[in-house]
Amino acid sequence: MERKFKVVFNFFVSVLILNFSLAQSKIAFIPFEDISGFKGRWNLKVEIPRYLGDFVLKFYGVEVFSVDSVVGVASEMGVGVRDAFLFSELKRRFGVEYVFGGKVLTFKVSRFMTGFPLMAGYESYNAEIEIEIEVFDPLTGERGIVFGISGEVKERGLGLTLLGKPTEKYSEFYSLDLLKFGSSEFNETIVGEAMKKSGMEFALRLKKYFPEIIEDAKGEIADKVSGATELKAVVIEGMILLVGKQELVYVNLGRKDGIVSGMVLYVFDGDEKVGELEVVDVVDEHFSSCRIISSTKELKKGDKVKTRIIK
Repeated sequence: MERKFKVVFNFFVSVLILNFSLAQSKIAFIPFEDISGFKGRWNLKVEIPRYLGDFVLKFYGVEVFSVDSVVGVASEMGVGVRDAFLFSELKRRFGVEYVFGGKVLTFKVSRFMTGFPLMAGYESYNAEIEIEIEVFDPLTGERGIVFGISGEVKERGLGLTLLGKPTEKYSEFYSLDLLKFGSSEFNETIVGEAMKKSGMEFALRLKKYFPEIIEDAKGEIADKVSGATELKAVVIEGMILLVGKQELVYVNLGRKDGIVSGMVLYVFDGDEKVGELEVVDVVDEHFSSCRIISSTKELKKGDKVKTRIIK
C-alpha cells in the first residue's frame, strides 16, 4: 500500500513540475502540414516544428510549449490540433501567446554526378528546404502573420569517384534518414546545415515580428537546457576591423562563423558592453559589414564583438 502511494505521489509531483515549467510558455507549435512529397523515414509534420521550437529555445531562451506537448493536450481534450478551443486552452492553462503552424513546401536532397559511372566522375549534392509559417492568435483562433523561411546548401565537387567506387558522401546520402532528426550526426550533414539556416531565419523573423517575446526571454538559460534535439548554443567572438562612415563597421566574422544578415552582435571594450551592431551583409567567410544600432561610447578598431549561434 505504501509503495503504491509513493508511485502515485511521485507521478502527481511530476505532473505538477511539468505544468509549472510550462505555465509561462510564450509560444506553442502544432504539427505542420507536409506537402513536400518527401519519401524518407522522417515524419516532417512533427520533426520540423520540434526542431524550430528547440532552436529558438536555445538561441533566445524563449519558453516553448513543444509540438509533442500540444499533441498530448489535444488528445486529452479529444480535439484536433487546429481546433480553436485547443488554442484558447493553451492560452488559459499555459500562458501561450502565439501558436505556430506551417506547411513544409520543399524538403529534398539531390545528387548530381558527371563523368563515366564505371570509370571516374565528380559528384555534388544539394539540400533545399522551404517552409511556410502560420501564426495563430490563441484567443480567437484566427490566423494572422504568414511568412516563409528556407535553407539551401550546395556542395560541389565533393569527391572524385574512381572505377565506380562510392565516396563517403555517397554513403552518407543514402543513409541520411537513418539518422535521428536533430541529432549531432544529423546536424553535421548537408540537410542539417540547411535546417540550421531555416532555423536561424525563423529566429530572426520571430524577433522582427514579436520583439516582446524576445525581450521577455531569459537568454541565460539557453545554454543549460537539453531540449528535444542536440543543437547547441555557443558564443563566438570576433573584433571590429574598421569603423567606416554612415554608422557602418566591419568585423572579422562571416559565413564560416555562422553569421547571417540580421543577426545582432554585441560590442565590448574589455568586459564592458559598449554597443550593439546589426549584420547588414555577410561579405565573405570571415568578413561582414554591420550598422551601429546603439553605443555608449565611440566604437573603435579592435573592440571585441560577441554573438550566439546554434551548432
